Amino acid sequence: MRKTQGLFRHFFLFMTLFLVSGCASSVSPRNHHLALEHYMSGLRNLGVGKLQDAYWDFEYAAHLDPTMKKVHYALGHVYYRMHDFQDAKKEFRLSMQGTVRVAAAYNYLGLIAYKQRQYHRAIRYFKKSLSDPLYKTPEHPLVNMGRTYIALNKPEKARETFSLAILRNSNDVAAHFWQGKLLMTTGDYKGALEEFSEVIRLAPRFPRSYYELGRVYLKLENQNKALLAFKEVVRLDPDSPESVKARQYIKKLP
Repeated sequence: MRKTQGLFRHFFLFMTLFLVSGCASSVSPRNHHLALEHYMSGLRNLGVGKLQDAYWDFEYAAHLDPTMKKVHYALGHVYYRMHDFQDAKKEFRLSMQGTVRVAAAYNYLGLIAYKQRQYHRAIRYFKKSLSDPLYKTPEHPLVNMGRTYIALNKPEKARETFSLAILRNSNDVAAHFWQGKLLMTTGDYKGALEEFSEVIRLAPRFPRSYYELGRVYLKLENQNKALLAFKEVVRLDPDSPESVKARQYIKKLP
């Protein structure tokens, strides 16, 4: 009899926990609607560069509806931007639960591994991201994988990967920029010139491309064009690290 009562108590405890957890996981229509409103507000704040405001919107949305996968993904993005990689990984993994569309989250996990200098792990994540044939922007993990190959001192693999990214999206600024950086290191200055010129065509207000262009012109012994490129860096973003370095070149050039 005592044994039966013990079993009953365990069963009752299990059912109580089951019911409580079931209630906790259910979200009322009102909370779901409010969570969606805060999620949209967070996206708007992200769009105008208000990272902290976006964080609080996404955080409250996750509190209102913890089952909303896109909120966890957005939170992961914000944590990543804030260099809080531990919480970013947690949110990206939450966004991946119960769904097959995980390519973007794997790309971010790869970026985190890259920043933590876990290069082989980063490559594995980028490859997982690329395994989704429906992923709309495969050029992103391809570029990130190319940068990782550079860190691993594998320039040929990096070049192949950047070329594939450009093949997928010929207008991807990052792919052309990093291909140009790679060509600079291998001594292909004319190839680098073509890539940085393409970056400037696609994104004419991107100061880093003008800085790299100036360096290429110096290698090609064209000081006049190098000077013009460095001056453009200073004009576009006078407070950037590239602008500080560009000023040093400007002082030395005739």
